[in-house]
Amino acid sequence: MIPGLKREVEAAVEDACRRLWGVEPPRFVIETPPKVEHGDLALPIAFELAKVLRRPPRKIAEELAPALVLPPIVARRTVEGGGYVNLFLDRPKALAAMLVAPPAVAGAAGKVIVEHTNINPNKAAHIGHLRNAVLGDVLVHVFRRLGRRVEVQNYLDDTGVQVADVVVGLEHPGDLAEPQRAAGLAGEIREILAAFPDDAPGVSARRLGDLTWDLYALVTRSYAADPSLEERRKGTLHAIEGAALGHEMSEEEHATAALAARLAEAVVRCHLKTMERIGVSYDLLPRESDILGRQFWARAFELLKAAGATQLETEGKNAGCWVMKLEGAKDFEGMEDADKVLVRSNGTVTYTGKDVAYQLWKLGVLGIDFEYEVTPYVTPFGGPEFVASDGVTPLYRTRPDAEGADPEAKGRYGSGDAVINVIDVRQSYPQKVVKEAVRRAGFADGADRSVHFAYEMVALTPGSAEALGVVLSDEDRGKAYLEMSGRKGLGVKADDLVERLVEKALEQILAREPGAPVDLSRAEAIAIGALRVYMTRFSRNKVIAFDFDDALAFEGDTGPYLQYAAVRTANIFKKLEEKGFPGRLDEAEAASVATLDAAHFDDGLWDVVRTCGRTLETFEKAAETLEVSLLVRHALAVCTAFHHLYHTHPILQAENDESRRTRRAAIQLVQSTLDDVLGVLGVPIPERM
Repeated sequence: MIPGLKREVEAAVEDACRRLWGVEPPRFVIETPPKVEHGDLALPIAFELAKVLRRPPRKIAEELAPALVLPPIVARRTVEGGGYVNLFLDRPKALAAMLVAPPAVAGAAGKVIVEHTNINPNKAAHIGHLRNAVLGDVLVHVFRRLGRRVEVQNYLDDTGVQVADVVVGLEHPGDLAEPQRAAGLAGEIREILAAFPDDAPGVSARRLGDLTWDLYALVTRSYAADPSLEERRKGTLHAIEGAALGHEMSEEEHATAALAARLAEAVVRCHLKTMERIGVSYDLLPRESDILGRQFWARAFELLKAAGATQLETEGKNAGCWVMKLEGAKDFEGMEDADKVLVRSNGTVTYTGKDVAYQLWKLGVLGIDFEYEVTPYVTPFGGPEFVASDGVTPLYRTRPDAEGADPEAKGRYGSGDAVINVIDVRQSYPQKVVKEAVRRAGFADGADRSVHFAYEMVALTPGSAEALGVVLSDEDRGKAYLEMSGRKGLGVKADDLVERLVEKALEQILAREPGAPVDLSRAEAIAIGALRVYMTRFSRNKVIAFDFDDALAFEGDTGPYLQYAAVRTANIFKKLEEKGFPGRLDEAEAASVATLDAAHFDDGLWDVVRTCGRTLETFEKAAETLEVSLLVRHALAVCTAFHHLYHTHPILQAENDESRRTRRAAIQLVQSTLDDVLGVLGVPIPERM
């Protein structure tokens, strides 16, 4: 509730236990009583001490309570129930302390690396990528709010099969199922790539992602119709990986690899612009081609072989492959086919193998590093188009060699004390393999520092899918939600979703304010707030069925509801000033709240203050459990308490100046709390709703 208070209470309990009984107190958690009339803090320590002292908890609590030497801000203590010691704060002093308390906290030492987004650079981002990016971004904000140093990475698989598939469509449109359409798509894509890094004349920045989305789906359908086309894919992959590894290749293969590199680089720009729009940014873009080019896998393979963590199979279905034997191992019990191939019989490395090498680098134990450069995207004025998550530093990416690299960036990235990978739950098995590979390579501590932040997928309600132009069957309309498939072209692009949210937000604004001028910035803020709250309000282990009307509702657990409360607090102070009353409390007046009569702090008003006081505790719990939906729930609790206070404690009708100042102070605490929590959630607060 107040920075440092819980630690002071813990110290008081430790001291009393030593004085009274000569024991060190067991671990206990300071709780918040569910009802305001039961106090502000509840100590269940007597229940733990009962196991040591072999006495009834109630008797222990009755002896402990008067012996506690507590800070002056604790006004009284009581013994409740079977043995709780409940503490009641001096309400005026506590509110004053919360108003002037510094928002920052001193975090643990070391760096947290959060890797998120990770979109294949072959087509436009879809709604599932938005959940990944928003969850990762909010997690980054939580750690930074708690004083941790955080590095944000967005891994780019620029050598993967998805990029290769689009290149197949670009180079061989005549071989596809719809050659005329394929040729049209390929021709337009090539025009855009020829102009890159500039935008082609008259072409929107997002057009490339839209075109490659369609071409990718067409290529996938063509493989199904003619499996022999997959030989094209193999040849393309060979060229892309060969270029990354520096192999000798034909002129044609070099051209294929160059096209793939340009395609990936251009599509990444589309993704960065999409993410920038919803408030997501990064510090580093590690590229898979550089993992290959810097021989990361070769080094990781040496470590694994030296530790006996992988072995060459000589028979069976995996003959000729290097495999991690996992059958029966912890976390793999009961799996029918737990063993994981790291190197195929043809010598190519699997995705999981590359992920192992990347994870070892992130942990700082691989023994080699990337080279680094500022991303090549620039504004028309020559400055960097994208900046890092600090809002100032240019966004960097990896590169394979020192030529053109920034020597000052060397050693800046990687070597995390904790590494959190935000990857959907369907990738739980390979993430377990990566963690186990790190452990078996001899880095048990690194494995313990590796965390898979798993989350469930995003789907659409049938109504929202149709609103976005997805053609549905009668069977689809009867489903609770619809799963998307990028390979089949059945999906919703992130940009389309954001645009539709902006349109609907604007419709709501104009419906409430007929004839008002079109305010796109306000509609954009409401739309982004709606999106970010919708993506975080559900537990990460729950499937989201996205619904426009639900997301944009001004009531309920939505972004607009939270934004409305934040705007309302600001408007209260504006109206006070318009009527000649003081508005926000300055520092001196905030400190003077400590001297106000406690009679002004009834339970209704204090419930708001007490709810706001749980903010830091909520941040800490979210970081500990990696459950950022706790922040939305807390913000909703603050808003609910605030709206009740607004109706029961009107400021203008206060009986005197002291009562009015008390209410102003409570509203100011709500405003600063919402600014704090919505800031961590990345929810913009418009001037008007």
